[in-house]
Order: sequence, then C-alpha cells, then structure tokens
Amino acid sequence: MNNTIIRTSSVLRLLSQHPDGLTITEICKALSLPKSTVFDIVHTLEAEKYLESSSARPFAFRIGLDAFRIGYTYLKGANLDSIARPVLQELNRKVNETVFLAMRSGPSHFVYTMQFLSDAEFQTIYSVGAVRHLLSTALGKAILAALPNEQARNCVTPEMYANCSIPAIYDEASLLSFLEISRKQGYVIDDTSENSHPARPVAAPLLDANNQVIGSISIVAMTAHTSDDRIRELGQLAQSTALRISNGLGYMKDDLYAFART
Repeated sequence: MNNTIIRTSSVLRLLSQHPDGLTITEICKALSLPKSTVFDIVHTLEAEKYLESSSARPFAFRIGLDAFRIGYTYLKGANLDSIARPVLQELNRKVNETVFLAMRSGPSHFVYTMQFLSDAEFQTIYSVGAVRHLLSTALGKAILAALPNEQARNCVTPEMYANCSIPAIYDEASLLSFLEISRKQGYVIDDTSENSHPARPVAAPLLDANNQVIGSISIVAMTAHTSDDRIRELGQLAQSTALRISNGLGYMKDDLYAFART
C-alpha cells in the first residue's frame, strides 16, 4: 500500500472531524507524523482545493470545496436501504440472531422498517410496519440515548413511563440515569416480555450527515438465558454496526453519542 496515500487520507479524515480546522502542528501531534510530511500533504491538498485556510482559526486548515463536492456526490447516490441492508444482512448471518432497523416516527415513536430473522425456534412478534413508543423496546431507548437530555425528556410522556419495558425506568430521573449508563457502554440493553418468548435485545442509534438521530438498529437474543458475555458481544456489534451505517450516511464522528454529551 502507498504510505503517502494512506497518510493523506488520514489527514482528510482527521480534518473532517474539526470544522474549524487544525494547524499543521496539531495534525502532526494527532497523527504522529513528521512536520515535513504533514506540511507537504497539507499544502498539496490546499493547492488542489481539497483543503482551505480556516477563517475561524489562524494558521489552521479545514476541508475545502472540492473535498466537499466529492462527498456530496457520494451522498446524493446513497440511501439508507442501499447502505444498511447489506450490512444488517451480514450482521444477521454472523450472529444468527434477529436484527431490526427502525426509523423515528414523530417525537415519541418509531416504526420497524427492516427485519432479518434468525433460525431460533421462537421469534419476536414485531414485524416491518409496527409502530411503538420510545420506551417500549431497546430500539426506542437507543434513539433517546443519542439525544441531549433535554430533547430526550421532551420525547417522553407520563403514559410511556407507565408502559415502559424496564420497570426500573419510571420517571425522568431514572430515565436519564439509564441513558447515561447506555451512552457509557455504547449500546442499550433491554429485557422484555413483549415478545412471544423472553428476549434480551441490544440496540444502538443511527445518525445522518446532519448529525440528526434518524433511527436505530437492534439485535434480539430470543432467550432470557443469554449470558452476560454474549450480551456484551452483541451490544458491541450493534454499536460498531450502527456507526458503520451512520458513517455511510455521512455522519462524520466516531462517537454515536457525541451530541448527547454536549
């Protein structure tokens, strides 16, 4: 592989996460590259209009117009189905558990939009088109976890607390505590009896190029006796898969909860 190309792409990826730009010294420190190497890469990219001087910070460089045009061309041809479907099919085959994708539907609900079944004897009762409130399953709680606390609070009504799938979530304080734990571990864990058999779903949110929470994905282990180690493994897979899909939609950060923490 060509080291110059790899280093150039690393510079572009790094700057894509810093809208106000970074100086050459900051780029060197972040990527552990020699200053002479970064100097050549940055000024070549600037000459080709892939980078430009930042108006927000002196001596800093940010993503330029031509790089934006290339990214925009990709996004115009991208859609959720073409990006998410093959990734979720791959995940379903890998874990042999039922996998869902859901999209937000109004402020307090979501709708199941994709389903990939496992070979398990027992299956979830939910299918594509079902609409649920955000506290009813892991999918909804994952959406809430990616929202700032104020927005999350505004999405939940008193009736939703009364019908929450986790009895320990019964008011605003207990909800915010649950969401904070979920953000730290990177995924939501639910225990539900709303299926035809006890299940332990894990879920993570989906974000788009505008940094908006558009939905979530879940992996549903259709047994109450799934080990904690297996649940952690599935949760980490849900998190990494959700980030992969989100990045494919144009989300530029490597943290699904970056905007929930602000």
